[in-house]
Amino acid sequence: GKPLPYGCTQAMKGINFSILAPDSLAAWFVIEVPSAQENVVTYPGVKGNFLRFELQSPINRTGNTWHIQIAAPFSLEGLRYGWHIDPEPADDGEPLFEQPVLDPCARCLSSGGVEIWNRRGEKFKYAPLSVVPDFRALECFDWQGVTSPGHSLQDLVIYEAHVRSFTKNKDSGVKQSHAGTFLGFIEKIPHLLNLGINCVELLPIFEFDESQVPWKHPQTGEHLCQYWGYQTCSYNTPMQRFAVGSTSKPWAAIVEFKTLVRELHRNGIEVVLDVVFNHTGEGAWGVSNWNCLAKVAVSHYYLMSNGYHTNYTGCGNTLHANDPNCTEWILDCLRYWALDMHVDGFRFDLASSLTRGSDGQCMPEPPFIKRLVNDPLLQHIKLIAEPWDCAWPDGYLVGQFPSGGEPRWAEWNGKFRDCVRGFIKGDPGMKGQFATRVCGSPDLYEPDGRGPCHSINFITAHDGFTLRDLVSYNKKHNHVNNEESGEDNNISWNCGEENDEGPSKKKGILQLRDQQMRNMLLALFLSAGTPMVTSGDEYGRSQGGNNNSWCQDQLNWFSWAECAKENDSLVRFFRLALGLRKQHSDLLARTTFMTHATIQWNHDDWDSDYNFVSYILHRGGDETEGSEKGDEAVSECGASKAASSNESVGDAKKTCALLVAFNAGHVAHDCHLPAGREWFRIVDSSLPSPQDICECDEDAQVITGESYVMSPYSCIVLRSFDNLADAQQYNIAEVSKSRLQQLQSQLRQVSSQPFEAQLAEDEDLQEIIPNLRGIPEPELMTKLAGEGYHHHPVIGA
Repeated sequence: GKPLPYGCTQAMKGINFSILAPDSLAAWFVIEVPSAQENVVTYPGVKGNFLRFELQSPINRTGNTWHIQIAAPFSLEGLRYGWHIDPEPADDGEPLFEQPVLDPCARCLSSGGVEIWNRRGEKFKYAPLSVVPDFRALECFDWQGVTSPGHSLQDLVIYEAHVRSFTKNKDSGVKQSHAGTFLGFIEKIPHLLNLGINCVELLPIFEFDESQVPWKHPQTGEHLCQYWGYQTCSYNTPMQRFAVGSTSKPWAAIVEFKTLVRELHRNGIEVVLDVVFNHTGEGAWGVSNWNCLAKVAVSHYYLMSNGYHTNYTGCGNTLHANDPNCTEWILDCLRYWALDMHVDGFRFDLASSLTRGSDGQCMPEPPFIKRLVNDPLLQHIKLIAEPWDCAWPDGYLVGQFPSGGEPRWAEWNGKFRDCVRGFIKGDPGMKGQFATRVCGSPDLYEPDGRGPCHSINFITAHDGFTLRDLVSYNKKHNHVNNEESGEDNNISWNCGEENDEGPSKKKGILQLRDQQMRNMLLALFLSAGTPMVTSGDEYGRSQGGNNNSWCQDQLNWFSWAECAKENDSLVRFFRLALGLRKQHSDLLARTTFMTHATIQWNHDDWDSDYNFVSYILHRGGDETEGSEKGDEAVSECGASKAASSNESVGDAKKTCALLVAFNAGHVAHDCHLPAGREWFRIVDSSLPSPQDICECDEDAQVITGESYVMSPYSCIVLRSFDNLADAQQYNIAEVSKSRLQQLQSQLRQVSSQPFEAQLAEDEDLQEIIPNLRGIPEPELMTKLAGEGYHHHPVIGA
């Protein structure tokens, strides 16, 4: 056999198996064989017959890697396999009959119960084994010439979504067998296009065991589940319960995920995966039905302290990303998803843990980060850090995440989230911070040479309140979790009194909540940086005040019926506000920070605790996108004050583009309108739909006078232009009904095609695995193994 590539791969004389197991002294390879073979063994609780091969060094070992090549007179496709690394010996010297260890680089596995989500029962337990795949799924997928859209980071609008949640609801309209799957997701691509989304960030789609949670729902008595997927089992294997064909073909998930990526790319949408390399699902909740890294080389793959697992993640068993062996394994995994699966980027969960060394301290120059950033095969990949873990304060690295080389890392900007929430709800004294966040957070990203686009701006995410719950609850309501985890400080407001939690029939409260959701969306879309939205926020999805729905199934589902009800209201506002951003992308989708040629403040009361902010964004002037930063960069309040006078605003009347103002308080407030121009109202979040936002400049109402009276808790956007030739459309993302129907029909056809239809047709494509049937070798592989494998290097070398 050969040490590379890792995992299970095709070779000229059979199948090659390889595993990176540093410091190990012995290794046995285990593979399933058809029935009626000799010298087989069985494992408790595992159906099937297996052969075990004791590997010999140096024949089967190169450095830290064990390897073996298997040829057989029968097909190995679909057969399960595994490893024993330094196994505890039985009396006869062979390994004890423990379930084989999962291949850390397996592309395919058999987990049992794949056809039923969260399957429970006395006769069922999640006990996966690696599987030899149909290599056509790996090597013969038909990409049909479709490649990545190749969007620049600053142009992305990221949509965070869960595969199961997106189409599992009965009102999704996808056929039942496709609900909650990769193929079901394909059918809803038109919705993303209609919103103006060009990147989806998928919550974990690597194989995980959703059935490991022991608790039950306190009201229904049904078992809760590991819903989000942050307890990874197999890092190179797409989640089988997200695939339609996994019940008959364990490798179907590979093809179905590739199909999803291809169709998203075909429609101009990139794919970022939420990946969990801070800890694993191994041993979670005391489950011992399967093992992987801990049984291969625990001290190299996990960050240990005095022989015990460390917990910098809140989930136990922190991975040791900066051990050279663990680094190599992670990079091998990332290369697979980037090169073979064609994904465009990765969002690293609790990424601060990836910077920790053997002593548990965050390092300024972590070896893993440096190797990742400089990997020649991953230069095209977008890298996004969740720049914190659960060890405070040293694990909070917002604006300080190590670069590892040239500035590439984007970050979830938690300070943007907290600041916008506090400012919009009216917390006093927030205007200086808010001004800094609107300008792309130069305090965080300018010092190390990054730009506004490296700030992933967001207000909500999968963990925490949804947008509607953020304006409907003062505190979390997580009782259905049967535990009370989740953040206590949500910077939320129910827009009423203490007892006005959740659903309300009070017209004033409902109106204010709708305004506040619009205000937050505008703050997100009209800030420099890369915006990220959470699936469902476009229509105001609620989780009943649950801000940690990690173990809930139906509570997380997207409701297409509720979304349809908001098509002419919040969904419309969302779509047009995003169109407004895109039409002014030269000002907002930036790689350089704003200067005084770009932004001027239209108020001068910086010292007031009342949250009123007004500013004008200028197109033109001395600055163009991509130019060097001006002498005076915009910073928190200070440099901004120099350009806050009315006279300086009037001087730039020929280049002004947008006037934006937020009145985040309980009283009406005048917004000064610079003289010498006509101002047209594009947005006023206090007005009912469709007056709240215009579809185009030609529909905008001219505003006269020296000021505009803003309602409490509202935002306005005004535009001034010289002639109608400069008028812009904001419904640029809207898909016509005829085109929508056509596209939906096409995508349904794609998602309904059989497995083989997604494979490339090539008459010249030759089988790499030779057909060994009829070879003049009288003994079967099983017989050779029984007689002593190491005496037959021709069969496995």
